[in-house]
Amino acid sequence: MTEILDGAAVAKITNAKTAERVARLNKPVTLAVIYDPKNDGSRLYVGMKSKKAAALGITTLDIPTDENATTASVIKLVEELNADEHVTGILVQSPLAKGVKEREIFSAVAPHKDADGLGATVQGMLFGDALEDYTVAATPQGVMTLLHHYNIEMFRKSAVVIGRSQLFGRPMFALLTNADATVTLAHRYTPEAMLKAQLKAADIVVVGVGIPHFISGSDLKSGAVVVDVGMNYVNGKAVGDVDFKSAQGVASYITPVPGGVGPMTIATLLENTVTLAEKY
Repeated sequence: MTEILDGAAVAKITNAKTAERVARLNKPVTLAVIYDPKNDGSRLYVGMKSKKAAALGITTLDIPTDENATTASVIKLVEELNADEHVTGILVQSPLAKGVKEREIFSAVAPHKDADGLGATVQGMLFGDALEDYTVAATPQGVMTLLHHYNIEMFRKSAVVIGRSQLFGRPMFALLTNADATVTLAHRYTPEAMLKAQLKAADIVVVGVGIPHFISGSDLKSGAVVVDVGMNYVNGKAVGDVDFKSAQGVASYITPVPGGVGPMTIATLLENTVTLAEKY
């Protein structure tokens, strides 16, 4: 029997707690969002984030980049927001325009305003398992919140993370490692035979490569916990990187697409935003 990891339900709980924290603050919480207005996905996600933020009492300042944006011009914008005392958090929505070096932009965000935890300073703290508080990229942190909610044990478990992006795979690897799992980081170019062997040994599988049905139920170890970070559209329908139908009955727990990791990402971003506002 496969149990559903209901991200929508857990996000609702997280959002309620965030709204309570906003209400207790004696100052406004403002999240500045830098995005490329020509990217359809970015416009959609920014709109969703702004709507949810408003419902929780968080103000958003949505800032579209100029059509001639360069790395230098976006960094200048970030520096202005760093200095603006009315802005309590900054999000750089990926992808930015072609030619803009995103990693430089992420790291230009002041650590005390880094709502999505993508700068080199806070990611260094994550990989160093620092004792101080720091923000973590919203998607992997949302995955961890989901696993904790369902009391899924990570200590001494074998985990495979498929995807190596700065937004997901690398911080996901670090979070699971810090939770004392033994973690393998794979990606779309990992040799098929090697990946299949890793999957068959994995107690926890977290995948985000953007390839529909990249993993099937026959690839999985019986009883594995499967977290699908993928969001793809096939014939107008949202599907994940895991073939949900074939994985049911094999996995012990699995996230649906949609309704799994997606709601947790937005909820965690807004949770991070309030945490930053509370501290500074």
